[in-house]
Amino acid sequence: MKFARIITLGCAQLVPLVLSAQTAPHREPLKSGQPPAALSTPCPSAADPVSPTDEQRREARDLAQRALEAALLGDSATARDELRQAAALDPTDADLAYRLGRAHESVRASADAVVEYCRFLVLAPSAPEAAEVRARVSALASAATDPRTAAIISAFQVGVEAYESGRMADAEVAFSTAIRGEPQWAEPYYNRAMTSLARGENEPAVRDLEQFLRLKPETDDRAAIVARIASLRRVTFSPRTALAASLVLPGAGQYYTRRPVRGVITSLGVGTALIIALVQQTTTSTVEQTGTDPFGNEYTYTTTRRSRERPYAFPASVAAIAISVGSAIDAFKYAKRTLR
Repeated sequence: MKFARIITLGCAQLVPLVLSAQTAPHREPLKSGQPPAALSTPCPSAADPVSPTDEQRREARDLAQRALEAALLGDSATARDELRQAAALDPTDADLAYRLGRAHESVRASADAVVEYCRFLVLAPSAPEAAEVRARVSALASAATDPRTAAIISAFQVGVEAYESGRMADAEVAFSTAIRGEPQWAEPYYNRAMTSLARGENEPAVRDLEQFLRLKPETDDRAAIVARIASLRRVTFSPRTALAASLVLPGAGQYYTRRPVRGVITSLGVGTALIIALVQQTTTSTVEQTGTDPFGNEYTYTTTRRSRERPYAFPASVAAIAISVGSAIDAFKYAKRTLR
């Protein structure tokens, strides 16, 4: 259509702010969208337009050309007036309806812009630009007629801007505000999940991603989000930390890797071995000794001697060391497997 170039230029001004986050280093892209209340705003029904005469079409084209020249000179008001007259002469021209809608929007006449965009959708409902125009209608109509919806959208945009600026705490607050205002709006949940991930908070991110999928199960990147959730749920551990903890305190590596049963068994095993190593036994033996009587004569006599010893100290100590080392190796290997 002849207005394709104009729409292309207009779309450059309508790209959501969140798309700029895709190029920001160290930050993941956010999602854009409109709350359900805004998306449900319908266009008013319109009667079929009256076909113009050939003369009216020619005059409408002349007015449209003059409107274009006025717009290039920066005279938005004149351009709008010319387009309004042209659209009145030829109400069947979808190009004029779109351009007049753009002209109304440029001077902040949102209600008039919605009327012309809706007329465009009636004239060209299956045009490639129809989806973009419907989004504009939703945004303009909701902002113009529903202050509550406008406030929710404003909070969403504040969150996007804060995220792009690296102010993750402010972004989380803003997205939470949008969620409280419209709990059925999916995109704020996804964006809040991204702020949580940027702050290293995986659990709230998982909850928000799951809620996003519940609200928008048909999303194109569903498989990628499901995989992301599974990855975030998978707990990883540091092999070095697991090894060091086990060497300092037997069983601590198992506790660190969230295997308390193994940790208890290891601690009991080492503790039992150390107790056995400390067990003392008393032995009694009979020995002969030589003594001297008062007259200087030597004689032999028998006496009983008692001694204490730890007969299991060596094997029990070896067992305690073996259990400790084996536990440390087990914790190290388990932690290393979680990183794969």
